[in-house]
Amino acid sequence: MVETRETLPIPTTMLRDTREQRPWEFEGFPVETHDVTLSVGDYAVPAHCTRDPERDTYHPRFAVERKSGHDFLTALTWERDRFKRELQRAVQWTQPLPVVIETSWQTLLCNRGCMAWRDIHPNQVTGTVAAWSQQYNVAFHFTETRRRAQLCAFLLLVRHSLLRQLDDSSHVSNKTQ
Repeated sequence: MVETRETLPIPTTMLRDTREQRPWEFEGFPVETHDVTLSVGDYAVPAHCTRDPERDTYHPRFAVERKSGHDFLTALTWERDRFKRELQRAVQWTQPLPVVIETSWQTLLCNRGCMAWRDIHPNQVTGTVAAWSQQYNVAFHFTETRRRAQLCAFLLLVRHSLLRQLDDSSHVSNKTQ
């Protein structure tokens, strides 16, 4: 008996929010980016978005939020309320909003890098990450470099897209049986 497998296409287009300050270019990745306004997150796959033509805004059902180490610490302190509102917009999603941070967990805990100049204790970072992971539909991903963060985001978006396609195809095959 020969097993046949259906191959699922990976997404070739990613949407990037126009408000991104230091956007990822995804150089060397098999994908092109289009700059649009996203209601949640910084990067999304078009197939998982609905578009509001009146506001020219895309509303993703899954997206990735990018944060540099400095941006992340600002989101925990000075812009805490704004960032919590962003997290709240993804609370109804079936999958957590991935927040990909361009600095390692070890850097934050050891008061190095972006932490060296901040008046925030590593315990505050740990407590906030733990509390928000339980309170909101969010998953934090800490990476050592900007390039690794970009790869992490790409893989998260591709994985979600492939899982959605598998789920959709299983629903179709169940209906035809």
